[in-house]
Amino acid sequence: MISFDTVNSPCDRVTLIGMMGTGKSKFGRLVANNLGFNFYDVDTLIEKKLKTTIKELFQKHGEPFFRDVEKKTIKELVFKIKENNEKVIISVGGGGFDNIESRELLLNYTKVIWLKTPVNILTKRVGNGSKRPMIKGDVTEAIKNLLKKRTEFYSLCHYKLDTHKLSQNQITEKIINLISLKSNKIKNEIRNY
Repeated sequence: MISFDTVNSPCDRVTLIGMMGTGKSKFGRLVANNLGFNFYDVDTLIEKKLKTTIKELFQKHGEPFFRDVEKKTIKELVFKIKENNEKVIISVGGGGFDNIESRELLLNYTKVIWLKTPVNILTKRVGNGSKRPMIKGDVTEAIKNLLKKRTEFYSLCHYKLDTHKLSQNQITEKIINLISLKSNKIKNEIRNY
């Protein structure tokens, strides 16, 4: 069984999860730069590896193909990080935490932080959804439906950070504060922060 092995020290492997438009990549980069950690965006890794965009992958091969590639990419990344003992921030696409294998790897090897943002703000950030393969039809309804499906998985995170009333600096600071907490405080419960 994989285990979270930094029980008495601050966590140096963190995964940001949440819906599209929450700022996982943006804040992941900011926090990683601030702490001197490496930053990995799973969607970017997939695009570089397959030399195409996520949207094109969905169009040409469908969601099941993409989810399989995503699962394999997460697994490869987690084991690379573990092997190299890297200090990292990982940004996972909105549906990347749905897969049980990926979820267990991330929960056991990293501190998982759910960046939670209200639907009305996500809708504004996503715009018309043209670059988002999971958005079909009405953007607000699509986001609501996706969030409804994903909330049960997101709720398995170690920490939930409500971002909507916070500035960019406050969000970055709160993530850094969560990273510095001793990991034994994250066992078996979600903490709102």
